[in-house]
Amino acid sequence: MNKNHSADVTEAIVNSLSSPDEETRRIAVVTLASFALEETAPLLFRAMGDTSWRVRKEAVEVFLSSHDAEHFIGALFDLLGSEDNAGMRNSAAEALTRLGKSSLPVLAAHAQDSDTDVRKFVVDILGAVGDPSSVQLLVSALADSDPNVATAAAENLGSIGCAEAIPPLLAALSRDDITFRYTILEALGKIGEPLPLQAVTPFLAEGLLKKAVYECLGSVAGADAAPLLVKGLAESGKSVREAAAKALVAIRDRAPDEWLHNAGDALLEALAGTSVVERLLALLETPDIILRRALVRIFGLIGDPRAAGAILRSCRNEQLLPDCIPALRSLGTVTIAFLEEEFCRADEGERATILRLCSEMGMRESVPLLRKAMDAPSPQVREAAVRAVGRIGLVDLIPEIAALLGDFDQDVRLAALETLALLAELDAASVGRIATSLSVADDPDKRRDAAYLCGVLRDGDRLSLLLKDEDDLVRRTAVQRLAGFGNGDAIHHLTMALTDENSGVRIAAATTLGETGRQEAVDPLVLVMADPDPWVRCASLRSMGKIGGDVALAAIENALTGADGLVSLAALDALRHFDTEKSRELARRATSSSDGDVVKVAIEILTELDDSWLEEHGEEFLCYPHWDVRNIIVRYLAEKRGREVVPLLRRRLEKETDDLVKGRIVEILERFR
Repeated sequence: MNKNHSADVTEAIVNSLSSPDEETRRIAVVTLASFALEETAPLLFRAMGDTSWRVRKEAVEVFLSSHDAEHFIGALFDLLGSEDNAGMRNSAAEALTRLGKSSLPVLAAHAQDSDTDVRKFVVDILGAVGDPSSVQLLVSALADSDPNVATAAAENLGSIGCAEAIPPLLAALSRDDITFRYTILEALGKIGEPLPLQAVTPFLAEGLLKKAVYECLGSVAGADAAPLLVKGLAESGKSVREAAAKALVAIRDRAPDEWLHNAGDALLEALAGTSVVERLLALLETPDIILRRALVRIFGLIGDPRAAGAILRSCRNEQLLPDCIPALRSLGTVTIAFLEEEFCRADEGERATILRLCSEMGMRESVPLLRKAMDAPSPQVREAAVRAVGRIGLVDLIPEIAALLGDFDQDVRLAALETLALLAELDAASVGRIATSLSVADDPDKRRDAAYLCGVLRDGDRLSLLLKDEDDLVRRTAVQRLAGFGNGDAIHHLTMALTDENSGVRIAAATTLGETGRQEAVDPLVLVMADPDPWVRCASLRSMGKIGGDVALAAIENALTGADGLVSLAALDALRHFDTEKSRELARRATSSSDGDVVKVAIEILTELDDSWLEEHGEEFLCYPHWDVRNIIVRYLAEKRGREVVPLLRRRLEKETDDLVKGRIVEILERFR
């Protein structure tokens, strides 16, 4: 590009940067990526102060994508002094942060800047970069005359997490500033190195610091803090009790043997029957899952029966269930009588939770409750009862479960079928009798259930009869249930199903043959390639890919020759299972297709195979009409060539029309800046 032409384009960009239209200004910024940063830096810096966050973000991305962005760090830093433009200052801070260690010399030079706001920016950027070499600068900033700068320094020392910062942080606690001390305690907690109790516990005397002290103890204290933490559970302040509860569980998990040695659990057991339990129960209604988990565990350790109902209700949360069950067991009061009483006054959701708890605790004595629940008006409750029967293994309830196969609710019917499948392992004879009865029912849905159960029971004889059923859904289910057999009879039945009048059954048969993994299934699958339904042919191709072999590969090659896009894609999916010179040749050949989706998948296969041909011819696809092909080849070339790809991608960026591909190129250029 000659200088005059460059100047003309720059003038046009300058005009566009002043446009009242936000998108026009953003596109103008994107265009600046085609020019040298020496020419465009002032324009990009100006765009970093734009009123639109989208324009500002684009300016930062374009600046960082330049290979010589580091040469302009000083000028970039000067933007932090733009007192009247917060957007510009924030954009500059983001860019300096993302430049990482390259920014450190300039930041260090301005650590004592006369502008308080600039000093705080320096401290925050140092913390965001997170390099340990910045620790001494941040330590020095702890003594800054401005409390905001000093507090930011403490916060960022915690973020970096370097143990080197601990002594100066502890020394800085002598500064009589509540906010500053609070931040230091938080920082010490983030660093997480063990500290003696006396280093932080004196600050429990300051009410506003209690929460921070307990949080800090959770990270830095040993089991000798048990008395303090148990005492913290009785604090009047809600947030203080919360912090003590979390810290207590954290320390107990970190040092369980030491905790017991310090009688931590005994101290908790002594809280049973006290008002502390009531105060802790009041904390349980919180969205903070970590706190709820800690409280549930503490209730289990205390052993106060008053917590049983609250723990039971907490079982509704899947994340809490693993903690709730041992907690309820430890209370010793969660009997079937207790659960039946709770069930009577519970809503639908709570009833389902109680039934789930019966199964998780393996309560075989819950049969009367489960029978009652399976007759409940709520489908949610009936389903939970059925699932519980299966998990516990209550074969005596098989007749009641079978009756629910006719339930009006689909989820209940499915639960009943899956539960019978589970119970078949314990009582195959009873489930077999049910399957036999269902197989001759007038209702095709029941015959379909029979096919499912016959598959579980491995009853090939009855499945072969259901393969001839008048209902195509029954036949399809019977075909699918043959998948686990894998013997010669199953192959024979599946081959016969390939000629079924219903295409859905033929698809199922072709798919199931692939799941058998047997070579004798390939020949019938090859014959299916003459099927008039393209979806059947696709299923056959995918199955041949799973089975493999020369015959299958030859059929896949035939399918790739002159096939439509749908079948070609299925053939390529099958080709993924091969790694031979022939399969590579077929994938290379597929890249000449006029169908962009076919080309994309072919390139993906060659990428997975790490085929050198693709690297040799990759640049040719940068001009392919389909944007997704260009997108995938840009990523591939970047992975293969590393920094060497930068000039090529810069040239491509000038011509690229698709925003997503542009974004991919900019992202890669930024990575290699």
